[in-house]
Amino acid sequence: MASGRFSVHLARSKKDLAAAQALRFEVFFDEFKAKALTDQHSAGLDSDKFDDFCEHLLVVDNEQDKKVIATTRLLLSSQKPADLSYIAQEEFSIPLLDAVQDNCMEVGRSCVHKDYRDGKAIQFLWRGITKLIFDNDIRYLFGCASFHSTDIDEIAYELAYLHHYHMDPAVHVARALDYQSMDSMPKGEIDPDKATALLPPLIKAYLSLGGVVGNGVALDPDFKTLDILITVDVSKVPDQYHRFYRKQADRLSFDPLFI
Repeated sequence: MASGRFSVHLARSKKDLAAAQALRFEVFFDEFKAKALTDQHSAGLDSDKFDDFCEHLLVVDNEQDKKVIATTRLLLSSQKPADLSYIAQEEFSIPLLDAVQDNCMEVGRSCVHKDYRDGKAIQFLWRGITKLIFDNDIRYLFGCASFHSTDIDEIAYELAYLHHYHMDPAVHVARALDYQSMDSMPKGEIDPDKATALLPPLIKAYLSLGGVVGNGVALDPDFKTLDILITVDVSKVPDQYHRFYRKQADRLSFDPLFI
């Protein structure tokens, strides 16, 4: 979809992928001071073992020489090698993935350039994500969503809200491996509107689609974040959102980027 100032594309070349990895490095490592782990990080690129098996969405500013302003990567069950876990399984036990082998898609490494965090870039990312959902008949969308903090007390209010209002009702709910409880205060002490306003945009987007959270929060010491797991059952997305994103997906084509 290449008309207008912003457009969303799938990475189709090594240059496209490198552009996504460069933005990830800028946001996670330069801005938020994550710990560099691989040789690629010394080159200013955020790269790991999952990249080769993922689809990478890039939002570009066509008025700034196709500058990549947002990116996310998606690991589809149909493209995941049998001997490779999902990224989120490094932090959470996820019984759903043992029961459902197909039609799953994991979202990860989502980030937006600091000059474009007014919500528009996230909207374009979601257009791309939903197109892949419909094109690949995805039933379950899931992934870790992060708070840029390592102090659980700083986000206790938000976590308690998620625990009381959006916990996955499944009997075998996903659970943080290095478990820290989200239940730090009674439900009656929480104002849902106030708590929602405090949440990161990506988490609010998941919740608007009916997303549910796993049990517990996980500390990622390398990325200096506290992570929750969110799962969306696409069959249960509210009708108004399903119709809206279906229309957006039908209108969208992933034109070549040619960075």
